Amino acid sequence: MSINFSRILLFLLITLLSGCAPSANDVVEEWKSKGWRIVEIHGTQGKIVRHGKLISEQAQAIEASWIENGNRKTKLYHQIKDQFLVLRFFKKNKDEFVVVMKKRK
Repeated sequence: MSINFSRILLFLLITLLSGCAPSANDVVEEWKSKGWRIVEIHGTQGKIVRHGKLISEQAQAIEASWIENGNRKTKLYHQIKDQFLVLRFFKKNKDEFVVVMKKRK
């Protein structure tokens, strides 16, 4: 009986990555603990496969984009008094939802 080390390693890596993936709520709570607050949520929330963020201190505006039922939608947030953060959450069905957060500059 031979053990294929590379297969075992791959299985452990996949198990580790899928078991430790944060939920959308975990990601939002982490940013809340840093002083950010939720402004709006766009799209249909659900189980995520990955996430990303869009943030810029210098940009005059931040564009939030999400996908609902295969249709891309956007909304622009001007950074005058507040700085905005867009957390993008990607779902298995290729749809996305975003959580828009802000804090004072």
